Amino acid sequence: MTNRQWFTLHSWAGFAFAGLLLLICATGVLATLSYEIQYLSDKKYRALNDREGPVAWSQLESNLAADYPESHILGGKVHQQDYLAGEVRLMTPQGFRFVYFDPATGSLLGEGGWGQVSRFLRDIHMYLSIGGVGKYLVTLTSILLLISLVSSFYVYRKWWQGFLANPGILHWKKRIDWSAWHKWMGLWAWWFVAIMTVTGLWYLIEQTMFSFDVKHYPSAPALEHTEIEQTQRALPLSHLVARAQAARPDMDITGFFYPHRHHQPMSFVGQNNSVLVRDRANRVYIDPVSGKVLATQYAAELDVVARIADTADPLHFGNFSGLTVKLIYGIFGLMLTALVATGMRMHYLRTQKRDPNLARWLGLSGSFSVLISIVALIYTTMVFADYSNTSTSLSPQLSETQNSEAEG
Repeated sequence: MTNRQWFTLHSWAGFAFAGLLLLICATGVLATLSYEIQYLSDKKYRALNDREGPVAWSQLESNLAADYPESHILGGKVHQQDYLAGEVRLMTPQGFRFVYFDPATGSLLGEGGWGQVSRFLRDIHMYLSIGGVGKYLVTLTSILLLISLVSSFYVYRKWWQGFLANPGILHWKKRIDWSAWHKWMGLWAWWFVAIMTVTGLWYLIEQTMFSFDVKHYPSAPALEHTEIEQTQRALPLSHLVARAQAARPDMDITGFFYPHRHHQPMSFVGQNNSVLVRDRANRVYIDPVSGKVLATQYAAELDVVARIADTADPLHFGNFSGLTVKLIYGIFGLMLTALVATGMRMHYLRTQKRDPNLARWLGLSGSFSVLISIVALIYTTMVFADYSNTSTSLSPQLSETQNSEAEG
């Protein structure tokens, strides 16, 4: 291909669906730092102490039983960052609630509904709040990023000389200034664009496998209960945590999920010093009624595809270390967002004299992407706080856990 053809391809990939790409990049930055945004917004999202040992699950259950005796636990989790509060999901007589707690002590910090800031940002970033179709729209933009990334090295001649170049002062109406900044940011952020491209392509492949029911991740073990067991509630959380910890003493339990039906096992997830995996890579499956350990899953024993599935999220969102890594991701995410925005500005300056009409400048694909972005923002604002599941799960009523402890 000639340089002109590479430039045409690069321009098309960066502008054809730029409105949608801009929304995805901008919300991606905010989604990466969404829990930190919540941390700044309200003290209930802030842990009180640095956690040095296991999560205080038993103390949490006791505190919940005292304050929410008629409620049922659905699940809970803590974050890898010690400054963030943990969150437990409750089904109360009044409906669903998040209750936030200090992971080190189990102290309750406050409560809230389903509509978190993090929920809004992640829903719109991951699938535009419109299900599988939205997931395809989002992940297909990774192909545009791939084309933009590869073509940029052909468009920008002797690119290796530009790292220390001074892009100069940016003038609003000078395309050459926008071009200089576009190239400079692209060079410094190329590694980040590559990570977003690769993980985005994986999400596209994964969504396709889900759509066609292609098995690519270990299934939960089968579970059968007797007729008597099917009338029983699950054991208290403290009992089940103890059995999961005994089965996996190497695992720091960071989350759990009570099942909603008797044929489903309970799952405990966590970390065990495996490199770059999300918590679900390590698991303990337990019969919630009897407390029997059904199976264990180790990150190190996952096959290649399953390991990729559990590495993609931490790599995509920078959620594998502390605040420093998240801030680095945030900075380079802003640069990626700026690359899209500067590309749009350059395209406008290049075409405005020939055809200043906005609709013609955007074109059919550009207008479609802007429309989709606006609809997604409005729709997400309307529905992100909705929680339709009213099941209490198999967990016992919290008041019953107090009686169980007293009897024990």
